[in-house]
Amino acid sequence: MTPDSDPARSGPTRREFAKWLGAGAAVAGLGGCVREPSETILPYVHSPRAPVTGSNVHYATSMVLDGAATGLLVTSRDGRPIKIEGNPRHPASLGGTGAMHQASLLQLYDPDRAKRCQRGNRATTWGALAALCNPAALRARGGARGAGISLLLQPTSSPVELTLLDRLRDEFPDARIGVFAPLGWHGAIDASIALFGTPLIPQHDFASADAIISLDADFLGIDPFALRHAHDWASRRRGRRDSLLFVAETVPSSTGVVATDRIPATPDDLAMAATGLLAAVAGAIAPDWVGTHSPAVPARVGAWVTAAANALLANRGRSIALAGPRQPVPVHVVVAAINELLGNVGTTVWYTPPPFRVDPSIAQGDDALQRFVDASIDTAVITAINPCYSAPPAQRLTERLHAIRNTVYLGDYRDETAAAVAWHAPAAHYLESWGDARAWDGTISTVQPLIAPMYDGRTTAEFLAMLVGETATGRALVGRYDPDAVGDDALRSGYVTDSGFARQHGSVARDVVASMAATLVPLPARTDAVVVITPSAKTHDGRFAGNAWLQELPGPATRLTWDNAALMSPATADRFQVASGDVIALQNGTGTVDAPVLVTPGHADGAISLELGYGRTGAGLVRQQIGCDATALRTSSASFIEPVTVRRTGQRHDLATTQDHWSIEGRREEILGTPATVPPARPALPLYQPGETDPHGLARDQWAMTIDLDLCTGCSACVVACQSENNVPIVGRSGVLRHREMHWIRIDRYLDGPLDNPAVTVQPMLCQQCEAAPCEYVCPVTATTHSDDGINEMVYNRCVGTRFCSNNCPYKVRRFNWLAYNDPADELAALRENPDVSIRARGVMEKCTFCVQRVRHAQQDAEQRGDSRTGTVVTACQQACPVGAIVFGSLTDPASPVTALFDDSRARSSLDELGTRPRVHYLARDQRGSGRS
Repeated sequence: MTPDSDPARSGPTRREFAKWLGAGAAVAGLGGCVREPSETILPYVHSPRAPVTGSNVHYATSMVLDGAATGLLVTSRDGRPIKIEGNPRHPASLGGTGAMHQASLLQLYDPDRAKRCQRGNRATTWGALAALCNPAALRARGGARGAGISLLLQPTSSPVELTLLDRLRDEFPDARIGVFAPLGWHGAIDASIALFGTPLIPQHDFASADAIISLDADFLGIDPFALRHAHDWASRRRGRRDSLLFVAETVPSSTGVVATDRIPATPDDLAMAATGLLAAVAGAIAPDWVGTHSPAVPARVGAWVTAAANALLANRGRSIALAGPRQPVPVHVVVAAINELLGNVGTTVWYTPPPFRVDPSIAQGDDALQRFVDASIDTAVITAINPCYSAPPAQRLTERLHAIRNTVYLGDYRDETAAAVAWHAPAAHYLESWGDARAWDGTISTVQPLIAPMYDGRTTAEFLAMLVGETATGRALVGRYDPDAVGDDALRSGYVTDSGFARQHGSVARDVVASMAATLVPLPARTDAVVVITPSAKTHDGRFAGNAWLQELPGPATRLTWDNAALMSPATADRFQVASGDVIALQNGTGTVDAPVLVTPGHADGAISLELGYGRTGAGLVRQQIGCDATALRTSSASFIEPVTVRRTGQRHDLATTQDHWSIEGRREEILGTPATVPPARPALPLYQPGETDPHGLARDQWAMTIDLDLCTGCSACVVACQSENNVPIVGRSGVLRHREMHWIRIDRYLDGPLDNPAVTVQPMLCQQCEAAPCEYVCPVTATTHSDDGINEMVYNRCVGTRFCSNNCPYKVRRFNWLAYNDPADELAALRENPDVSIRARGVMEKCTFCVQRVRHAQQDAEQRGDSRTGTVVTACQQACPVGAIVFGSLTDPASPVTALFDDSRARSSLDELGTRPRVHYLARDQRGSGRS
């Protein structure tokens, strides 16, 4: 069975939903028992007492993506990880998380993970694989110097893996070693080599920048170090009207949502905008920087370039210009020159080595793929993530692998690459691994397991150790090659103190800038359009394609679930005479992709964008037959812009979008404004009296929340965090098509202005915890009630599913459990679920409860301590938010930040005219943030 697009179906079975949730039958050997790590792990907060059974313990670890680590705190309950949060002390997260970090927990309990070593379709053992890949066997088959051996690795910043790799190169100096990833920083690194003669990447201090110019950089969304950047940007923007952000981008992004001034820009427009900015800045500061090159900036970007250049010149030394990771080398060179001219280098901008090694003697990208296999190779080893899916078609990697006698792949799924090799070894999940890695700034981060390996998986370091004859595994292996990473302080905090790279300030070569800038000219139109291939905010490069939480998460810019689509502007759709849902064929010299159209306001005219990570054919229910494979159009691993011809196929494909679910179109919702338009402060809330105490003698809390719309980027981390915390199920593609999604938080997206470049505002919408709740007085069985401390509660055992409460809710935030989405018989699902939150049965209503389980735990802790006040309570959505837009607390606690924010001059409640008196207030977005050129 696959996720069916037919809305007439009666609905998936319980078994199918359990698989989508990453549940499934208990695996052999698991036996329902929790398997704690055999080595000692240390909790985040030192306690002289052993953990009490049934209590939560938090451990610091790190998740590595594209070679860079992000520090996390993982909550463990009785030896099983149940929740992921950001590590507030780690420089890459500062307490925030993204949707992928939150959802990575689901992958740990995914029954589709590879469970054992296989040779072809037969089960084998690590011992048999070691007999094939030990140094003596490799030398016997591949020659004394390893000329018949090749390795294809993913980018790594792990000191342990790099040390083992050096040992391998010493052991087999003629072995071919390459690094491949479908996404990378080719442009920035190659630009630094051209400018400084050494590979460097730019680092940015957004907390000190008053003007930011972004050329297709989603630095608040999915770009590397985005959590840190979002935190720092928000700290600067909060309460400041002079914090400016100018964005030029092809596809609407989380960064574009909060821009002061945004324009949709094709790749040619971005090149012209870069040279236009350089000319304007150099003309005011140092005209000789660009020589005689004075580009003719197109009128459609001219006003934006002028405004952005003026902002940069007015904030010299307090500004940042940056380009997206997939922009070409000349754009990165120009951006470096702009920062140099403005005096930003050394203040808001500096350079460091990349976290992953860039070694001229190790082939990268397409060169690595090309050298990886040929007729002289006896043994080919792959630890890169699924290159047979993500490599450009021109490399014919699958076909070439079939010609090699011994091919070995370390991967976590029986995916496309596993099907192409002779030997497949299961990879361990990071939550069951010992390891280390560097963050984007170079900080060495620790990886420690929360659970013993559920299957027979090994880490990349352990796999490389086998190749060099190393017998140590796990913590002993890390301790041997990077002892600082397993020190007590590092394991508790999650990183090694003062291990980041030192700042470097290279001198920009002016002649290189001038020559590079001169190459940025518009290309003659030779095809119908250009396809811009982008990473996915949900599947990334395809590695999360099997994650049902992410597949059902509405896209930040499109609200699209369970699919990718050919995004295009309304004008481009009119040009090709297509509408959303029409299937078109995109073709170039590499391949053809059939993709459904999704008309996207704010998209650049003349360009079509397509996300990577879909169209998978590997094993697993969730990842199969979802979307189309954008890789089929790529001519190289460094190319993200491909000219194509466009042809209508006459077919239709239903897109499961949530943008029009529970629409209140025609009802004016004030989410933009200035203090002058905000109603006066409201009187004190009637449901409590100051000084009143509860039966335990504590000051009676009155819980409330504020959400700052001037900071919210719509990244959706809060949505997945709520889903993980509260055991919220998924409903599948057919369920979304029926408007049946179960998320307790949705991100509403409002467009204002012309469709070619509308102002976009996002608004997280959850249960408003109304004091005069319309849902409460229509429930015939009193299943929805109001607590003394202001929480609109649900008594699930009373609910009989009349749905009167949902009909009476003006915010449409109550969810009806149409089917038995959770199967209590599935042991893997039981391991993942939060035991503090009840599992809802079919036929009941559910909704946000302000994480009442966290509130009650905090109240119990305060009572045991003898405190008169509950103190700080952090909800799951608040804890995940990287920009700190969500604030929660008690209105009766003068020390709580929510007390001041609740009656801030920007504070207002949603649909206030209905008299529901919500306990959620929104801080109106400043009009500064809604401008468009």
